[in-house]
Amino acid sequence: MRAVLLALSLVACRPTPVTQPAEPRSNVSLTYLGVAGWQLDAGDVTVLVDPYFSRPKLDGPVVSDAAAIAARAPKRADLIVVGHSHVDHLLDAPAVALATGAQLLGSASTARFARASGLAEDRIIPVRGGEDYQMRGFSVRVIPSLHSALDDKHTLGEPMDTTLTVPMKFDDFAEGGTFAYLVRVAGHQVLFLGTANFIERELEGLRPDVAVVATGLRQEIFNYTCRLMRALGQPPLVIANHFDDWQAAPVDEPPSDDMQEFVAEVARCSPNTRVVVPRHFIKLDVD
Repeated sequence: MRAVLLALSLVACRPTPVTQPAEPRSNVSLTYLGVAGWQLDAGDVTVLVDPYFSRPKLDGPVVSDAAAIAARAPKRADLIVVGHSHVDHLLDAPAVALATGAQLLGSASTARFARASGLAEDRIIPVRGGEDYQMRGFSVRVIPSLHSALDDKHTLGEPMDTTLTVPMKFDDFAEGGTFAYLVRVAGHQVLFLGTANFIERELEGLRPDVAVVATGLRQEIFNYTCRLMRALGQPPLVIANHFDDWQAAPVDEPPSDDMQEFVAEVARCSPNTRVVVPRHFIKLDVD
């Protein structure tokens, strides 16, 4: 009896877990910028993911196109997150940060390139993966991830040279490690997966209501779509990502055979999930 009373006493003394009240849900909009680029707007919050507008020639020093950035970037932004440091994800990010007043968050390689590009240290947030930061009006979780299986599965997360100078050549833009991002804002959880690979254990338990999912080269990854849908608890909405020609000017075309197959894969693996193939620079509203 004494043992039972002691156990009950210990249970009674345990602190009650504090749960965060659910944030009321309001409208957010997502705008596809091309390649793996996105603009998320929610009230007065604007988050950019891998903004890449320039699409320059790659046979010499690679530089941002100021006119393209002025035409397509928002006037202001709170934060830019960079998934990895290849040219089609990183090149324009520092220039967009300078133009919009945003902070820039990414790997050590991303931070080096940002410094070399003239972005002040207090505007750069270097991360290693696993961070979960509260920002003004939103939060962002940095999720360790993997690059798609380029070059017949010979992709490695090499960092960029610590002595880099800009402008750089195409081959100098090393991957530098890859992240996915979970942005929580206005009662929504939006996952950005900017390249077609992932670490399953890092995603398990996440329940985004929007999953922005890279599709290119997913066939190189075992059971990519079904494993992803299962790990995320069959999200209500999936938006295709990183499927257009990253070297050419953005053009909306009818869904390719590969895109139609991706839509069919999601339908088989997660029948209640709606799939959207976005159009460039057209806002998609999410209630």
